Amino acid sequence: MIKSILLLLLILPLPLIIANSLPTVYNNYNHVQVINNITIYKNLEYKIVLEKSVTINETQTSLVNKTTTTTVKPTTVQKVISSYIVNYAVTNITGTTINVAISGNFTKNFTFIQQGNYSINLFTDIINVKYPYILPFLLLNNTYALVTSSTYVMFFAKIQNYTINGENITAYDYFIVYNSSYFQEYEILYNGYLANYSTTYNGSTLIMSLLNYYNEFNITLNSNTNPYLSQPYLYIEYLYSSTSKTLQASNYVETYYPLISGNYVGQIVYLLYPHEGKLVEPETFYGLNVNFELYFKPINDLVITFMPSNGTTITWNERLFSYVNTTPIKLVNGSIVNAMLYRNVSANTTAYLYFSQQSHILLEELIYNSLFHNYTIKLDYLGNQFVSLNQNYINVTYTTYKTLPYSLVNFNEGLIIAIVFTVIVSAIIILFRQR
Repeated sequence: MIKSILLLLLILPLPLIIANSLPTVYNNYNHVQVINNITIYKNLEYKIVLEKSVTINETQTSLVNKTTTTTVKPTTVQKVISSYIVNYAVTNITGTTINVAISGNFTKNFTFIQQGNYSINLFTDIINVKYPYILPFLLLNNTYALVTSSTYVMFFAKIQNYTINGENITAYDYFIVYNSSYFQEYEILYNGYLANYSTTYNGSTLIMSLLNYYNEFNITLNSNTNPYLSQPYLYIEYLYSSTSKTLQASNYVETYYPLISGNYVGQIVYLLYPHEGKLVEPETFYGLNVNFELYFKPINDLVITFMPSNGTTITWNERLFSYVNTTPIKLVNGSIVNAMLYRNVSANTTAYLYFSQQSHILLEELIYNSLFHNYTIKLDYLGNQFVSLNQNYINVTYTTYKTLPYSLVNFNEGLIIAIVFTVIVSAIIILFRQR
């Protein structure tokens, strides 16, 4: 049933923006939302019910022509085989890490949640059964990939009400995909706590429902803002073509930073394919399309843009790079500037990063693959332009590309230009083949 619903979500259009609810996407690049306070509850109480499908013989009596007929019909019903109350108690809080003591009237065979003491990082342990919570500002009204210590594909379905102690509370219905073979439907309260969900457990159906939460606690964080977070970044990406054996211009990459909390930043990244008559080209995670990625990581683990601090070694996208030298580099617009070169060598690839010596902005990224004996990815910095999710731009696909056509054009006009360009290229290819 869940798979059918998920497939339906994939082909239906995305939900409309709902006023006074989740943001569709943080779309204000020039104002970083600084989140210095997180409210959690030290005590949670959940009810867990185990149900199993059983077949019973249902007796039915009917009266036909004054004759009573009794029949026995097998019927499948859900039977409650166990019921538990699970209590969570936060015993210690250090930064964003909490120690949680779990207790309940468990049986020896119940391993879905076990009694004991656990350490949970609120910034990286998302919807963990050892403390079922997700930071509310990571919940968006969209289809996106949420990347923390793990990657989750988030499908927002609807807003609904959830009742706790007789009070109606706003809840959000999500389908969350953890990997290519596992996804689950979750009801999450507006404050980030798991309200309800069900899953298969030892051949039975496990239903986990929130009964109560209390003992509110406020976590205060010191967020160090960075001036480079308050601007967007636009890059052009080149990918290796097996046909031409060279790098070919593929797409734009837009990224910006809508939020920061403590040492963590939220980074929005999406791809732009204006030459296809559309602006946003979905990324694929676990074989599923998403409109954008929301990275929530320490500032030193940025995917692209700028280097937070320079040194003999830096951490970039969770990889360690070593400083090589300072070298001249030619930018897309033809100008030559000095750049700091950093390098990372792994099994089959060598990655090179060129940072501006003055601003520390990433000017170029090159990835060399020893299996192809060639560069397979190149990323070039274009500037601090912002291209939103609902704009259309004219065609740019050729490798002699120099400047971005910043001015908006009519969609039909852009499509005509793209078609004419395709026809011209096709004609040239035919001529060369005839020769």
